[in-house]
Amino acid sequence: MHPTKLTPVLALVLIAAVALAQYPYERPEPLIVPGTKPAELYGNCYPNACVGTLMPDHWPFGGTPPHALVAIGSPAFADYYNLTNQLNYLKVKLQRPVSLWFNGTIKPGVIKSGLGNLTTGIGIGFTALGEFAATLSNGIGGGLALARYNTTTKDLVVTETWATTKFDYISPADWLNGWTLSANLTIKDDTNRKNYWIFLHAFAVYSNRTHAGGGRGVALNLTITDYGATVDQTTYPPKQWRLLPFTASDIKPFKIVYDSPRLLVATGGVKKIIDLSTLNPDFIGAQVVIDVNFTLIFPKAWPYAIVYYNYSVTASIASKLMPYPMYLNSTAFSIRFEIDQVNGAPGAGTYNATIFTPTSCGGKSYTLLLATPYDKNFRNITMFVAAYPAATEYTPLKLGKLIPYRLTNFDIVLPTNYQKATLASEGGSPGTIPFVILQWSSGTLDYVSVAGSPATYKYGVMFVYGYAYNVTNWVGLNKPDDYIKALIEMTVLQLPTLYIGSTSPALKVCGTEANFKIGVAGSMADPTDVLALGYVANVVSASWYGLDIAPGAFLNFHSASSTTGIVNFVGLRNFGGLPVVLANLSGTFPYFYDKYYRFAFNKTFMLNWESVVGGGATFTVGGPFVNMLTRYTQDFAWYAPFIHNYASAPFPFAFDKYYVACSSCMGSLFTTVWNTARLFTANNAWPPITNKVTVGYAIISTAVDPNGTVIMQIWGANAQDTYYAAKLLYDQKDYFTDAPVYIVVFTYRYNWPYPYNQKPYFVTADVYKLSPIERLQSHGTYELKVDTSSKVIKFVRQ
Repeated sequence: MHPTKLTPVLALVLIAAVALAQYPYERPEPLIVPGTKPAELYGNCYPNACVGTLMPDHWPFGGTPPHALVAIGSPAFADYYNLTNQLNYLKVKLQRPVSLWFNGTIKPGVIKSGLGNLTTGIGIGFTALGEFAATLSNGIGGGLALARYNTTTKDLVVTETWATTKFDYISPADWLNGWTLSANLTIKDDTNRKNYWIFLHAFAVYSNRTHAGGGRGVALNLTITDYGATVDQTTYPPKQWRLLPFTASDIKPFKIVYDSPRLLVATGGVKKIIDLSTLNPDFIGAQVVIDVNFTLIFPKAWPYAIVYYNYSVTASIASKLMPYPMYLNSTAFSIRFEIDQVNGAPGAGTYNATIFTPTSCGGKSYTLLLATPYDKNFRNITMFVAAYPAATEYTPLKLGKLIPYRLTNFDIVLPTNYQKATLASEGGSPGTIPFVILQWSSGTLDYVSVAGSPATYKYGVMFVYGYAYNVTNWVGLNKPDDYIKALIEMTVLQLPTLYIGSTSPALKVCGTEANFKIGVAGSMADPTDVLALGYVANVVSASWYGLDIAPGAFLNFHSASSTTGIVNFVGLRNFGGLPVVLANLSGTFPYFYDKYYRFAFNKTFMLNWESVVGGGATFTVGGPFVNMLTRYTQDFAWYAPFIHNYASAPFPFAFDKYYVACSSCMGSLFTTVWNTARLFTANNAWPPITNKVTVGYAIISTAVDPNGTVIMQIWGANAQDTYYAAKLLYDQKDYFTDAPVYIVVFTYRYNWPYPYNQKPYFVTADVYKLSPIERLQSHGTYELKVDTSSKVIKFVRQ
C-alpha cells in the first residue's frame, strides 16, 4: 500500500495569523542582535557597483560573511534621456496631477522640488543569497531607492526603502526581504506501520526580527503518525523544528558577470543538501536537495532591476538500505518583504499598497504591486514590484506569516488560493507598514522517489523591483499607474519584434510602431560590415544610412594616431555633412564618450533635418569592438549582452576602466533570462581561420533605449559572422518576426574540395530564439546551398 498523499490544504499551511503592521510593535522575545546600520547609503557605488562581504554582525553563523553589492543607476550621475520621447514610445500622456510637480528649481534631496528632467534611476543592494538589501563590511548599505537626474546620492538617502538609517525602531534585525522555498514530503514505513510527514522551509530573507542577518537557513520537522493516519490542523504547524543555517559551502559563488556604467549582471544562488537521516536514523540514504539560482540584471538607465529566480526541490533515495518510497507532495516558493517608506519621511508608513493582476498587451497575466509613501511630500513617487508568471497567492499585509522563525512555528506559507489585494482587506489603513508575500504554489504533485531514482520539481519566477514618479493618481483610480504599467509591459515583459508587411517594415510592440530612420555601420569597421548593412537595408528599407562616430576613425585604428582620422572631422559642421548618430560629448580626443565612458545618441543628424532619438527605429550592423552604436546597445540588450571589458578593443576606443567582465565570460554572448547562463563563444579571429572547421556566433535582436528609440542590432563575433547573419536575415526574413531575440551559431566547414552544394555544407546556421519571458529554445537550422525553387545559393531552412 502507498500512503495517502498530503493534499494542498494540509501541505501549504492553513493557520492564518492576523497582526497589526504598524511600527513600533512588540517583539515576542528580546532583541538579541540589532545589527549595525549603514554608515553611508550608496556611497560612491557608480559607475561600478561596490562589492564586498556583508557587515560581520549581519551574518551570525560564523566564518566569512557572504558577498553582496550596492549599485546606483546612471541618471543620478547626469545620464540624460529624453523622457518625452520615452513616454511617446510607451504611449503615455504626461499629466501634472498634483502641485508637487514642476514647481521650481531642483533641490537635491528634496523629492517634491521641480523636475527639469524627469529621468530617474534607482539604487539597489543585493546579497549572494538573492536578497534585495545589503550592508557591506565597509559600512555602505542600500536596498531600493529613487534618484532623479543629476542628484548623485542625495535623493537615494531620502527615498531609501529597506536599508533605513533614520528610524530608531527599525534596526537591521527588522530588515525583511528575500525568498522562501517550502516543500512537503511523506515516507511510508510498511514494516513499522508508520507514516512520516516531512515539512521543510528553506529561506533567505535577510533578518528574522531578533538577529540581524539571521533569516537564512532551512527549518525541518518530522511528524510521525500511525499507519493510515493523516496530519490534521491540530498537529500543524508542528511545535518542534530543527534549524539548519546556510553555511559557506551552501552558497554558490557570487559572480559579477558584467558591470558597466549602464548595466550590471550578477549570478549566484544557494544549494542545500539535507540529509534526512538526521531526523531519523532509519532514513539512511534519503535526502532533499534545495536549489535556488538567480540572475540579477540591473539596467542602470532604467528605474528598475530584474531578478530571475529558478528553483528546484529534489527528493532522493540513494541507498537500497531504505526500501520505502518518498513522495514529494507539494512546494511553495515566495518572495516576501516589508516596505519602509521612506528614509526621509518622519514615519515609515505607506499611504497605499495594492496588488493588481493585469494582463499585458501580449496576453500574459502578471502580478503588479504599487506602494506610495504616507508622507504627503513623497506621494508623487511609487515603489513597484512586478512578477511573471502571476503569483498564485498574495497579500500586502501578513506579518504573522512573513518571518521564518521558531516563535511562529515557521507558519509561513499562505493557504492555497489566498489572494488579498489591499491593505484594507487585511485590516490595514493608510500609515500601515506593508508586509508583502507573493507566492507560487505547485498544487498537488505526483512525484515519487525510489532507490536510485530521484524526483525533482522545477519552476522559476521573473521578479522586478523599481521606483518611479507616478503620472496618475492610481490610488484614487484604483488601477495601475499608466507609466509604470507601460514601462513594465513594453520594456521588460514585451520587446519590439520585426514586422514585415505590405507597408514599410517596422519594429512593433503593444500597438507602438517604429519605422526605420537610419541604418548604421561603424566608422572603424571592416568593409565586410558595409556589405552586411546592404543585406539588412534590403529587409528594413531605412531612409538614411550613416556612421556611428565621425568619419575617419579607421585611420586612427590603422595608424594609432590622434592627429588624423576623427580629429579631421569633429570640427566640421555635421562632421563634414555625413550622417553620424552618436554625439560629440567631450572637448578632447576621442570625443565620443563622457567622463564615465558612456556613449549617447546625437539629437539630430544631417543639418538638423532628422532626429535620431524618439519616434523611430535604427539598426546597427557590426560588432561592439568596431561599431560604437553596437557597443552602446549592449547595455540595453540585457537579455544577452556581449561581455567584455574592451581593454583589447582597437585604438582609440580601448577602455581602461569602468567596464568589468568576468574572465571566463570574456568575449561571449551571455544569455541572462531564466538563468540559462549560456555562454555563446566563437573563433573570432580576423582574417578567419580556414584550415579547420570553425564556429561563430551572431545576434539579431531589438532593444529599447530610454529616450524612446528602438534599436535593432545585427552583428557577429567577427565580420564573417556579421555578414552571414545579415545574409540569413535577408534570405529568411519571415522566420525572424516572432521573437525579439535570435542568436545564431554558425559552423564553417572549409572542407574543400567537397562539392559546394553537397553535405557538409560550407555554412550551417543553428538559430535560437528567446525573450524576457521565454526561455532559450531552438528555432531551426539553416544551410547555405542552392535553393531548389529559386535555383540561387541562399540559406535554406532544414
